[in-house]
Amino acid sequence: MSLTEGGSGMTTGDGLASRLRESVSLWGYVAIYLGWAWLFWGFVILSGESVWTFPNVLLFYLGSLSPLIGGITMIRRSDGMAGLRELWDRISNPRRIRPRWYVVIFLLYPGLTVVAGGLAVLTGATTRPFDPVSTFQRLTNPLSLFAFFGFTVGAGLVEETGSTGYFLDRLMGIWSPVTAGLISGAVWASWHIPFFLMEGYYSQASYQPIVWRFFATFVFLETLYAWIYDNTSRSVLAAVLFHLMINLPGELLAPSQVVRWYTFFLLVLVTVGVALWRRRDTTGVFG
Repeated sequence: MSLTEGGSGMTTGDGLASRLRESVSLWGYVAIYLGWAWLFWGFVILSGESVWTFPNVLLFYLGSLSPLIGGITMIRRSDGMAGLRELWDRISNPRRIRPRWYVVIFLLYPGLTVVAGGLAVLTGATTRPFDPVSTFQRLTNPLSLFAFFGFTVGAGLVEETGSTGYFLDRLMGIWSPVTAGLISGAVWASWHIPFFLMEGYYSQASYQPIVWRFFATFVFLETLYAWIYDNTSRSVLAAVLFHLMINLPGELLAPSQVVRWYTFFLLVLVTVGVALWRRRDTTGVFG
């Protein structure tokens, strides 16, 4: 049974009152998600100093906990300890994910990146699609290595506990997965706005993002998150692993800007294809 058929406890018959209560809870999560982060990050921005200097780095990581804090707070408020126990199962239970969805999780985005690199070479757009040597050189710096683990391993667990485990989950109880993904993606993108205002934030990353493409990517990616989540028994672990596999190719392979453009356009095509596929599919096999 897909989540839209009642996996999160919301059904069409629940009525307007239930939808209103759920909407209030969703806004409560957004307030914590954005408010907590922007409060701490605001001090970093106002300092005018690098985010990677003390105490700014501490303030940055405190602010970054907002999706975790928001998700746990709202689940505890709405579902009590039983909800938190279920959340832990959704984070830690790999059996929620069927084998074919592990293939999607681990290969989809890295595959897009590699295909984009191949297309960039075939079209003559670049002769050097990736630069993994620069990654190795960058990660010999302890600060860059610390940031790398934050960008990859840590980010998925902290962000998806709330963003997927609570926010996307509840959105999909009200709207279709595509609509829920678009809403969640827009909120997710807005959470990252302060990154561009912090001094030196991207100095430890593998590239300098193009702003509009950066934010548009979140919206398309979150639609894929909804697709995966809806087909893995509401697995937060699936979202955490997918987040990891989104970040790893960029951090390890260091794609050129032209490859990142090709990857973005391929992502758009795949997301549109998935959205159309979902509309046609009435078997429940692929969601």
